[in-house]
Order: sequence, then structure tokens, then C-alpha cells
Amino acid sequence: MLYPERLKDNEYIRMIALKRDKDGNVGQNEGDREIRYVKSFGAFQWFINKYRETHDVYNQIATNYGRKDGTITSQRMRKVIYLDFDRKDYPDMKDARDCTQMIKDKIPKLFLHGCINSGHGYHYYVSINPTCKVKEVVEINKALVSILGADMKAALPTQISRPPCTYNHKLDDGTYDYENKGKWSFVKVIDNRYRVGNQFKAFKLPYLSKLINYYNQAQENVKILDKQKYDYENLNEYPCYLCVKKMLNEGADKGQRNFWHGRIVNMLKMEHYFDSQIYSTCQEYNLRCRPPKNQKIIEDDTKRFLEEEKYKLLGCYESFKPDDPRRRFVEDQCDKVYCGTYHNGAKISIADEKAAIINKKILTRKHFRETKGHEFLIVTLLEVYKNSFGRRGFRVRNLQELLYSSIKKRYCIGEKRLKELLEGLQEKNYIEITPDKKKPDDFKECRLKMSRRLREFQQGSIRFYFSVANALIDGKISQIDYLIYIALVNNLDNGIKVTYDELAHTIGLDELTPNEIGKHIRKLSKERCLVIEKQYTDKGYEWNKYKFINPYEVEEDNNVNTDMRIDESSDNTVGTDLDEERLLDYEIVLRPVV
Repeated sequence: MLYPERLKDNEYIRMIALKRDKDGNVGQNEGDREIRYVKSFGAFQWFINKYRETHDVYNQIATNYGRKDGTITSQRMRKVIYLDFDRKDYPDMKDARDCTQMIKDKIPKLFLHGCINSGHGYHYYVSINPTCKVKEVVEINKALVSILGADMKAALPTQISRPPCTYNHKLDDGTYDYENKGKWSFVKVIDNRYRVGNQFKAFKLPYLSKLINYYNQAQENVKILDKQKYDYENLNEYPCYLCVKKMLNEGADKGQRNFWHGRIVNMLKMEHYFDSQIYSTCQEYNLRCRPPKNQKIIEDDTKRFLEEEKYKLLGCYESFKPDDPRRRFVEDQCDKVYCGTYHNGAKISIADEKAAIINKKILTRKHFRETKGHEFLIVTLLEVYKNSFGRRGFRVRNLQELLYSSIKKRYCIGEKRLKELLEGLQEKNYIEITPDKKKPDDFKECRLKMSRRLREFQQGSIRFYFSVANALIDGKISQIDYLIYIALVNNLDNGIKVTYDELAHTIGLDELTPNEIGKHIRKLSKERCLVIEKQYTDKGYEWNKYKFINPYEVEEDNNVNTDMRIDESSDNTVGTDLDEERLLDYEIVLRPVV
């Protein structure tokens, strides 16, 4: 397992025998340190038999260049990843089965080709293709050691290990005894599946790197999903409404005091503060304002805000109309990088229960093939903001303002291109464009609204976090990413397959290869628009699991089951190692953008 069947002319196996004093220090007497360089199994065996009762015997994991001293520069070739688990670090671990299960729970597809009981723990060997890239092996070894909780010191490039059929003279208390044989631990093989059966396969280093990346992504997903479980009734558990908390601590200037007062009261109500606590907190807030108000006025205003059943002003700044001065109040205090409210899709007012909505009438394959990502974006914005501009209605200039990216400092769609897209949407009967009576020649003043057929939702709609649309505006994702995102949500909502081939077919881009579709899926995951979890069938096949939480379901309907299953016997089953060309879906979670 450790060494090639034939060593090169100047290649050796370095053997070490060490005799230690009671405290574990290697003795300084002649014969306390014995080193041999062997080239055959017979010589390997001879060394073990000669020294195993008088010394602790080790072999170098990598082969050695010549008869050098075993430093980093003398390491030639590695065939294994090495993991060392000390039982004292895991008091609840009963035996090797428990240790193996601990490893499998973290990285299920990491096949363990060999396990040795070292006397005080377990050594695992994972076979890899022979390589002289020792540094690369060590980096992967270190990553696995870190993930699995093994001994970090055992991931050195110059690592040595105890071979089977030797004795471990170290006692449970850490001292060494070479006199009383009854106290010695025998180093023995627990499991050896190296080259057992026709299924044996040594790992390639890129594959192990991929397993490590999958694990790290899974841990990141845990953090994301913990954040995703966003309970609007328990906002105190999250770093939410940072703008409100900032004003609560710093106070507001004249002209903004009452506005922030109302938001503070509503936030505290959502965090289940007692009324008495809210009154006292608001008085403290008032003392920080510039200038403070009369205490009686603050008490009366607090009472009024408490009695209002549904305060309408607790959204993010984009829940206010562009010309509303309160929009600037909130925007000036916005810290979207750290704000959980912004990340969890609450850019649109939670109180108004708004989310990104697309009518399913334009989500057929025919319409997907005829609609670009920016066209879907326009439809999304128009649907979300259709009632936000009062009697004057939603105008082209309002749309243009919404298409401005505060991150990129530019419009995501140019003025000329926007006009072309709007006229194209009108030809498709998606929207209606009505010139302003006073300014009929000013295209920016034209009113926009959904066409009559899209104002009705007999066939239903899909809903997702509005901040995903904002990712397209900010250039974090592309038009194709957005199309695939919408197709993924729609297919799962309709119970349609979501293989890469099917997604390409749905959006009318059959020329996209599965690998290209996979790149777009991973881009959406990278930008926190969705979460991917690696899952495995009982037979060891791999498939991706997505999770989708509808904002309406989070707030209103906990009884709706969003799980959607596909028959595992269908051609969606993934049958090759880490084959990402096909996907099985059980459930999806679409994440707002971070």
C-alpha cells in the first residue's frame, strides 16, 4: 500500500527504530537510534523482527532519495494519505468502527483503504495514485486532517508511521516501558481493503480536492441555511434592521425623529419587548436626538405606534418610492454588507408582504425561448412596484431608476437598449406602454403596466426573494444565470425534472453543454442566490439538493410542503463519481443575495 512493487535504483524505504527513556526522549546511547534503508519486503520484515521488542519501530511513509537523512528534500514518492487519531482525544469513541463512522459522517465518499490499531489510537491510510508531488499531497493531507479532527502533527511531509506486527511501548500514562512485555500494545491491522476486489481504485488528488471543497461548501451552506431560517417574529436573533438599531443608539436629527421613532417601536414589538420596555427605550432614544422632544410627546407617540396594528414603514429603503424623502433617510443609514434584513430579501417592505413574482403564463418553454434575462428582470420589477407610484403610475423613468446599481454606479441596462426591450415586451403582449398626455413625445414619462393577460394569475406564479433580481442589476449574476434560476424555480414548482439537459431545454439553449449549465448553477451558488447540498443515494450515487423557501410560506403558510421528489429509478440518477452533468432534486432553497 505504501510503496511501489519495484523501487528505482536510487530509491529506498527508510526504516527507523527508536529506544526512548521513561519520559519518551530518545536515548543518547549507541544503538538507541537505528536507521536502515531497505529495498525489499524481506529486508523490511527483517528490520521489524530485529528491533520490535527493544525499540519502537517506524517506516517513512514516502520513499526516500538514496540514503539521505529523511528531510523534506529527500522525500521522493507518496502513495497514501495518512490520518492519525488518538483515542484520548475522543473519550466517547469505543472502537475503530466509531472512528470510521466519524470520518464517514463528514466525508461519505472518502474510502478508507486501511486501518491500523496503533495501540493508543487508529491510523488510516487512503490510497492515492503514486506521485512525486509530495508538497501537493501534504496540503491535501493537512486539509483532511483539519476537517476530520486527526492529529495535525501526523500530516508532516516527513511523516513516519508504525508498521503492523510491531509493539507500541508507550503506556497510557505517556511513559515508555521496554521491560514488561505484558504492558506493550501490539500494532495490528484492523481493516485492509487495499486492492481487494475488482472495484479497487486509488484516488486522484484533484478528486480529493473536490471532496474537500464539497465539505467546505457544505459547512458554508450550514451557515447560510441557519441564516436562511429567518423568523420575522424573532428578529433579535439576527443582525437585522441595522439602520434602526443605529438610530436607536445614536439618535435622529430634527425632521427624522418621528419617522425613526415609529420604526424603533415596530422593531421592538417584533422582538417581543414588553410595552414598559418599549416606553423606556424610546425615552432613551429621545435623549440622544438632536434636539430631544418633550417626554410627554414621546410617550404619546410611543402609545400611538404601539396601537397601530401594522406599521407600514419598516421595509428597507427600496420599499419607498424614489421621490419619498424617507427613502433617503433609510438609505443614508444602510449597511447592506452586514444587515441580515437586506440579505434575507426584505428590501421590499415585509409589512406589505411583497416578493419577486413572475406569472407562469410566460414561463412556458415557448416563452422562455423568446425572453431574455433582462426582459424577465423588467417584468419582475414592474410586478413588484406596480402599485408603488400612486395615481401617476409606474413610469419608464421610475423603471430606469430601479435599474441603477449602487455597487456598479451605473444602469444595468442602457437607455437605448431599455427602450428596445420595452417595445419588444409590448409586442409580446407582456406589458402596456401608455404615453403621457402632457408629454406624449417623452418616452421616459410613458406609463408602464402589466398586460391584461398577465394581471390575472389563473395559472399561478413563482415567487422568490427580490434581492436575487438585484443581483442581476448589480452585475453579480448574468442574464443566463437569471434565466436558469427562474427555470429552476419554475421546473421544481411544476414537478418537472431539473437535470442540466432539461434546464438547457427549458430556457431554449440546447447548445449549452451540461458542464456550462453546471457553471451557471455554481455561479448562482457562489453569489448566494441558491444553496447546493451534496447528497448520496443508498447505492453511493451522488445528486445535488437545492432548497427553496417562499417568502410567503415563511411568513404565512408553514403547512405547505415544498419538497418535490423525482423517481430515483428514472434516468436522472447519477451513476458516476461526482458526476455533475445530471441532477436529482428533492427540495430547493433559493437564497437572497449576500
